[in-house]
Amino acid sequence: MERIVSRGERIRYKCIRSGTCCGSGPNVALTAFDICRIARFLNTEWRSLVGRYIYAVIADQIPIPVLRGINNRCVFLQTSNSLPTCSIYPARPRRCRLFPFIPISPSIKDKMYVSRICPGIGVGEEMEPPWSELEKFSEEVTIHYRLLYDYIFNKGYEPISALEAVIDQVCLQQ
Repeated sequence: MERIVSRGERIRYKCIRSGTCCGSGPNVALTAFDICRIARFLNTEWRSLVGRYIYAVIADQIPIPVLRGINNRCVFLQTSNSLPTCSIYPARPRRCRLFPFIPISPSIKDKMYVSRICPGIGVGEEMEPPWSELEKFSEEVTIHYRLLYDYIFNKGYEPISALEAVIDQVCLQQ
């Protein structure tokens, strides 16, 4: 079971650049906001990311865009000076920005899980978890899934078409 940290608590954590987070079997769900940020960073249209960097899993009519993995490593994980490096670090997904802290639910903004797999937990100075990043994540994931729900269940779009419409809408507004 993962440990839970509450707002006001401090935890010893320092990123030691082990690459464990990016090399432990990518399963990072993305939002339309993440996809638009990545596309902008790579100076490309978001559709060019499909297949190469992202794909969608459909679970009970809900399309979930996911980062692609290669050999259980994130497709954006590279090695630089013998250290693992994210090639899209400034545009990395909100879930990645939060790690090793893991959201419990978009509506819970005062508690997060702390990953057991991160070797940086218990290292370094005590710090406050990234609560403002959790708030941004919660806002984006809520908007993303509300829009998807509307397109699928109210407007009658099929799941992938709904996802494409949501991404188009978000990218136009950013």
